[in-house]
Amino acid sequence: MGQSNLPENNLVNELGCGNCHSGVKNSSLIKKKAPDLSYSGLKYNEAYVYDYLKSPQTVRQHIGNSRMPNFNFSDDEAYALTLYLMSKTSLPKGRKLKKRKYQSTDNTFELINTEYQCTACHSLNGSGVNRSIDLSIAGRRLNPEWLFDIILKPSAYVPRASPMPTFFNENEEAYEKISEIVGYLNNLDKPNLKKLNSNYKKVSKVNAIVTAEMGQNIFLSQNCISCHKMDSEESWFINHNAPDLSAQKMKTKTEWLLSYLNEPSPIRPNGYFPGTGSRMPNFNLSQNEIEKIMKWLGSASLKTKLEPISAFQSRKVERLLNDYLPCLGCHELNGKGGQIGPSLSNSGNRLFDGYIKMGIQVPHMVMPESIMPKTAMDPKLMPLLQSYFSNAISEEKNEYLNLIEYKPYPISNQYSSTCAPCHGLKGRGDGFNAEFLRVPPGNLADGKIIGQRADDTLFETIYGGGRIMNKSHFMPAWGEKLSREEIVNQVSQIRKFCDCSPPEWSKN
Repeated sequence: MGQSNLPENNLVNELGCGNCHSGVKNSSLIKKKAPDLSYSGLKYNEAYVYDYLKSPQTVRQHIGNSRMPNFNFSDDEAYALTLYLMSKTSLPKGRKLKKRKYQSTDNTFELINTEYQCTACHSLNGSGVNRSIDLSIAGRRLNPEWLFDIILKPSAYVPRASPMPTFFNENEEAYEKISEIVGYLNNLDKPNLKKLNSNYKKVSKVNAIVTAEMGQNIFLSQNCISCHKMDSEESWFINHNAPDLSAQKMKTKTEWLLSYLNEPSPIRPNGYFPGTGSRMPNFNLSQNEIEKIMKWLGSASLKTKLEPISAFQSRKVERLLNDYLPCLGCHELNGKGGQIGPSLSNSGNRLFDGYIKMGIQVPHMVMPESIMPKTAMDPKLMPLLQSYFSNAISEEKNEYLNLIEYKPYPISNQYSSTCAPCHGLKGRGDGFNAEFLRVPPGNLADGKIIGQRADDTLFETIYGGGRIMNKSHFMPAWGEKLSREEIVNQVSQIRKFCDCSPPEWSKN
């Protein structure tokens, strides 16, 4: 993920921030603490997984400040991810699970508590020391066959440094005792499991069209693999899927950042890299933790101050945005506009004036990973636009786009990065942002229409934007962002989509 520009921080390391953000070192801890999900379909009860994804709770008391954050999944998103996780059945080498009969006795608690002293680390029925996992909820969390196997051979599933001992040899006497323990734990939490199963059954009926493949896309879109082991999967993201934190103190205002860390709200509705669907989850940070992170990020004293503009000037800017400039093709403002970039409605709450100023003047410098192109405009208009956004202070919060309705995808090339959000991955004009635009994006796969366009015309449209070609002004000019060679490559891609050649007259 590259060199870190921020000092070491134990809390940030435990939370695994560097596994998604650039400017921070990869966490050396989180991979060791997050469970292996390669066999989650054999380990967990399905209804429990769904409930946990909807509302993650602290289960393991021995992993310090590390935790599973809340991604605020909708019912259908959580259900899809559950289906995917339940499809994963790759056990460690040499392990096979077997159906057994589980029957406890009146003396089973003493067997657990006294003979094997499990409560020296685990709590159970209010007894013991909760240094690890509360065994009282094992019946609702875990499949009995997997629970049997980890008790039989814990070293197959837990790290070598784990204090969990091996009590049993593989023989019939051991099998009987383990079956008795599993039976006791299963019966202990049956009422709660029954409730979870009932709710899950209702969710599955409502979301009958949801598939495990949809869940796989969600798993990869949220970069879950950066923390959890998952056999046979590869990350969608080469290095990171979240912003560089090393310059955060120069970008966002302290009050906003405090509020954001307390309760993250969507900034980019469909992913840091648009279309990937990645989200900033809620870690439910304590006030003390927020203060530590704020201190780690640092603070800056910035001099740039943009003065407010008059009501007349504000209306002038709004007219420009609605009828001339491409900004609302990607950004939302006052409930209208695209869902690619951050909302402009609250830019004054969120961003320092200097960042707003530079973001419009030289977006490539302050946002090198952003697809935002530089827009040519009258120099006299630039200060008005900058001041307008500096004083945009709406408190309304955006929502993430639903990951079932808007299927996330990896960024595989320049077209999928810059053009697919509107024109779609196959050029059909059906990108996730299309429905938020007043004018539908062009169907680049329509051979009858594109076949009438010369390559020069396609080039100029990409270079100069839709307005100069009497098309929608929400189509930005890419000439300041893409090289001429890159635009030529985009034209070639369009020809592949439409499977058509330019008109004969244009070839001479």
